[in-house]
Amino acid sequence: MMFRLLNWVFHQGWLTRFRWVHDRLMRGFRRLADQGNPDAQELYGFLLLHKGTDSGARSTGARYLAMVAGVSRPKAAWQMHRLHVDGLTPGFAADADKAEHYLQLAARGGHPLAERILADREAA
Repeated sequence: MMFRLLNWVFHQGWLTRFRWVHDRLMRGFRRLADQGNPDAQELYGFLLLHKGTDSGARSTGARYLAMVAGVSRPKAAWQMHRLHVDGLTPGFAADADKAEHYLQLAARGGHPLAERILADREAA
């Protein structure tokens, strides 16, 4: 219930322009993510990874995504694949085996880019 409310507010651009609303949203997402809410872990992870102000925030975002990456969350699995291909995020070194693992999870979950990569491999 709380995640749905926070998510609704998050998608109201006119509300999130206010710094105090933004700060409360981020605290709420962090609290829910720390409590193990997978929706919050995924959203908060993506926010930190892509909008984090420094490498520490981006690394924390990647850790939240790693908690939920799997067949049921193919976007998170795809992102983990990319992190292990690039190896640019602290704590997530380039690792071909891990990248392949997450690629397989993302494809099984229906992620279109992951499916395309695997289809291209089979065609070659």
